[in-house]
Amino acid sequence: MTRKRRGPTFAQVVQELREAPAAPVAEPPVGRMVGPDQLYDPRGHRFQRVARDLSPAVALAEVTAGAQVAWDRCGCAGCCGLDWLDAQHVARLVAAGAPSPRRRRDPVSHLSAWEADDGSVVVLAVADVRWGDVLA
Repeated sequence: MTRKRRGPTFAQVVQELREAPAAPVAEPPVGRMVGPDQLYDPRGHRFQRVARDLSPAVALAEVTAGAQVAWDRCGCAGCCGLDWLDAQHVARLVAAGAPSPRRRRDPVSHLSAWEADDGSVVVLAVADVRWGDVLA
């Protein structure tokens, strides 16, 4: 008495996998953080963290020089999204002077700098950072 095969053979499974369409390519992470040290702006440019605890004076200098500004309102490392400020809001930040990170018992609130291969910079304000009437 011979046993009846219940499913396809290993060779048949391999053949089906080879003939199956390729999995769709994942969309690039736009406008958010990926891991602790990568950030993608809304245009899809990749930035690497270059400074974790930026001083308010350096943050202001970077933004005055043309850096983009993103805000992680709750300090969740971008899990619920980042707010990317437009040119009008950035101009109001520069006019307001240096930001003021509010220190809490936990080390969440801070300013950090991120740089792309082309030299462009993003200043990321995390959690309780007050900066003029834009970030409050």
